[in-house]
Amino acid sequence: MKRLILIAAPLALSVSAAQAQPPRDGGRIFAMLDANGDGKLDKAEITKMAQMRAERQGDPSLAEPAKIDIFFKHLDANGDGFVEKTEIEAMRGARASAPPAEAPSDAN
Repeated sequence: MKRLILIAAPLALSVSAAQAQPPRDGGRIFAMLDANGDGKLDKAEITKMAQMRAERQGDPSLAEPAKIDIFFKHLDANGDGFVEKTEIEAMRGARASAPPAEAPSDAN
């Protein structure tokens, strides 16, 4: 039992440390998208990002206003009309720590 704890403890620490690390880009992408430099992204900045992505991937549907609205609402957790780094980091953290979805059980 002690051997299992000695092996599992460092593994658990390394996993939690990896999740706590900042994005690999060091925030450069966020800064690049933040055209006015106010430290948060507004809907126009998110729209520009979606348009660039649509052009790069050759899929104009990625820049449809309805899709941008849904995406923006998803990112803007506090509903203030802006997307801040903390909201993106919280979303990434929740996604990283979320348990895997269970397969639906077959009740038949």
